[in-house]
Amino acid sequence: MYQKPDLNTPLANLRTNTEAWKTSIARHASDERMGKGLAWDVELMEERDDIAAKIVKDFATIDEEMSKRRVIDSVTPSAWTIDRLTDEQLAACKVDWPELGMFADATIRQVADVLGIRMVRAMAQEAVRRAPGILQARESK
Repeated sequence: MYQKPDLNTPLANLRTNTEAWKTSIARHASDERMGKGLAWDVELMEERDDIAAKIVKDFATIDEEMSKRRVIDSVTPSAWTIDRLTDEQLAACKVDWPELGMFADATIRQVADVLGIRMVRAMAQEAVRRAPGILQARESK
């Protein structure tokens, strides 16, 4: 089954570190720089290097997680994902939407965990609409 990875932490860190980077750039370009000399410039650049290393680390974390995923279980922050269906919810959906009967329960759960049960229903409805034409084409060959 699909496990929601924790991408919220690296994304939050990325936002924080990006803002810190912008602040450092603004400080370097501001009037605060006047009369501070080369040492102060170097100190700011070293500070930005540390921030850049954190940004790279966060991107690496996100990239590593995304590289493990296939299209169907693509990685997303938890705010973008759907909670899993309970057995009762799945049973109720199958009663309300008989077209779901064309898929195995495991398939419904797997796709619903990622895309939501309404998308599974839409796929089943599309399959039901297209099935007669596809079956006719296969029989005519």
